[in-house]
Amino acid sequence: MVRGLAKDSVAPKMTQSIFDSVAANGRSHIKPLRSSGAGSPLFCFPGAGDSAARFRELTAFLPDSQPVYAIDLDSLWGIEQEFTIERLARFYLDLIRKIQRSGPYFLCGYSFGGLVAYEMAMRLIDEGDSVGLIALLDTPNPALKSDLSVTDAVQFHKSYLIDRLKKYCRMLVRCDLKQMTLSGLAFISTNFGSFFLPAVKVGFRIVNRPLPTIFVAYDSMAVFSKAWRCYVPKRYAKSVVFFRVEDREPEFDHDLSMGWDAYVMGGVQVHIVPGGHLDMMSMPSVRVVAEKLATYLDNGSSRN
Repeated sequence: MVRGLAKDSVAPKMTQSIFDSVAANGRSHIKPLRSSGAGSPLFCFPGAGDSAARFRELTAFLPDSQPVYAIDLDSLWGIEQEFTIERLARFYLDLIRKIQRSGPYFLCGYSFGGLVAYEMAMRLIDEGDSVGLIALLDTPNPALKSDLSVTDAVQFHKSYLIDRLKKYCRMLVRCDLKQMTLSGLAFISTNFGSFFLPAVKVGFRIVNRPLPTIFVAYDSMAVFSKAWRCYVPKRYAKSVVFFRVEDREPEFDHDLSMGWDAYVMGGVQVHIVPGGHLDMMSMPSVRVVAEKLATYLDNGSSRN
């Protein structure tokens, strides 16, 4: 499961023309967190089903002259039809161009949002435009595992299983059955969701009972997880700035770039920030991110 993806409520299912409907419903899908300033805007993409508010603290620690706009992925919660990274990038690119008509564009994305930012950059380049920055905030490359050699893949899964078993044992020792149950459900949904969740839904329909909220959330998150797994990133000629948290699972220790180094021809500039994935966009981690990110922006001291 993509870390950091969570949601309390689920919107109704939408039709195949969902993106046209969403664009026409009058809702603002890009929030101006700071619209004034002389530099090029920074466009921020949050995690799955998340809102623009995710970047408020980051904006506060960036230079006062830096305009910041954040995407509101919350408006797309519950979509199933045509829900791909490529479709999301195309949808939001049309909206971003209403704010900034031409490049260079400065893009950053947290977790799932990093993939949308990366794909948008690829689309901009294909259309003859320019990109000043791609900043990925703790976004593993979906192709990481499939690109591993057999030996490395075995080691990756071994580290994953050992780490999770140790975590569950610690919960058992503490008698933290609630957290153990939630973590167990997350593990099953992540690894066997395509079989487990449909079976659960059928079971509750048979007994004529509503699906519990936790399973509704996992069911909807499966749409984001599927889009993540199906995305195949293109190779990027320039460099990418990559922020990863210090408290990452041990299976990612073999590659600091979490799979991006093989796809970014200009090199991946990796910055380690304190804390875990869910802590990254709040204090004290977000201040570290903002201070380093500022040096790559239009008014920073260095450029991508």
